[in-house]
Amino acid sequence: MKRSLSWLLLLSCAAPGFGAGLIIVGDEEFWRGSPILIHPTPRPPDRRIILPPRPVPSYAPIEVSFTKADVKIKDQFATTRLEQEFYNPNSRRLEGTFLFPVPKGAQLDKFTMEIDGKAVEAELLTAEKARGIYEDIVRRQLDPALLEYAERDLFKVRIFPIEPHARRKITLTYAQLLKSDAGLISFVLPMNTEKSSAKPTRRIALKLELESKRALKSIYSPSHKVEFKRDGAHRAIVGFEANDVRSDADFQLFYTQDDSDLGLSLLTHKSGDEGYFLLLASPGIDSRQSKVIPKDVVFVLDTSGSMAGAKLEQAKKALAFCVENLNDDDRFEVLRFATEVEPLFDRLKSAAPDNRSQAQKFIQTLKPMGGTAIDDALKKAIALRPGKEERP
Repeated sequence: MKRSLSWLLLLSCAAPGFGAGLIIVGDEEFWRGSPILIHPTPRPPDRRIILPPRPVPSYAPIEVSFTKADVKIKDQFATTRLEQEFYNPNSRRLEGTFLFPVPKGAQLDKFTMEIDGKAVEAELLTAEKARGIYEDIVRRQLDPALLEYAERDLFKVRIFPIEPHARRKITLTYAQLLKSDAGLISFVLPMNTEKSSAKPTRRIALKLELESKRALKSIYSPSHKVEFKRDGAHRAIVGFEANDVRSDADFQLFYTQDDSDLGLSLLTHKSGDEGYFLLLASPGIDSRQSKVIPKDVVFVLDTSGSMAGAKLEQAKKALAFCVENLNDDDRFEVLRFATEVEPLFDRLKSAAPDNRSQAQKFIQTLKPMGGTAIDDALKKAIALRPGKEERP
């Protein structure tokens, strides 16, 4: 029987979760459809337009039971172990091809794969050959999002048999050297292969152990809501778990190594005429001061009409968070400005619980209206600084 790439079945998912590979079911008998009759305009029956058959599955798609990823990063060398289990709910045997997009820019040191505990050989395809496979899938209108991986290499392995009502487990292990851009190191786990999965993954779990000879400063994931746990200045554990989720983005993690008191890293991005930057600043976990230094803080918030909607709500939440996390020995003031400047206290006051509570009530009453007197607001803020104070 002639085999062809017939349909995309995702092995993993997460909607902030992850998944990494996908299965192409190559059994043509899996798909059986009927001609689709189209009537663009009312016409006599003998002038009907009959389009070619479009694949309609006569069997249920493969289901993903769980996806688990264990990642160990030492300095800039990462080892990833991905484990996935999938289930064939059909009463017939299937066969397919497992595809895994290699992380962009990865220099793979080793690659091993096991299926149900047995080692199998996998083929590494160059980005040029991988593009042909992805474009073939896109031509069938199955998952255009896969073209995001068209510039990456690809691991490919045949999976047969997938027995009826049986579970198959794939274990994938690979190592890579992570890139550093101006001191900012990035790790990516491919997960955006799940947009056309029939069902969400029942359970996904990620554990990433990070170890560095130099002190770890900033650790940040822009793609997923992860949990961080630091173990001293040189070790950290990043975790994520979720149930019944889909994935629409790759997992990303950025971190910096810096032995100085304050770690600073800048990440830039330009799209057309628009430019953006992300500044990461972190003192790390170790503090060389035995006591936190009292400080003076003046918060200046724009409440003009242009801040209406989500912008002001986000700013109010950020301001409320900052006020709540002041130390009792700190002093602070809140300046709201629109057409005019409105201070909360009209002077610096201690960040005692009663004053923080008063500030929280003030923040909640703020509404967007009026002009933008930013110059007056900044002059007022600067004028609040005592002349001979040594507080930061």
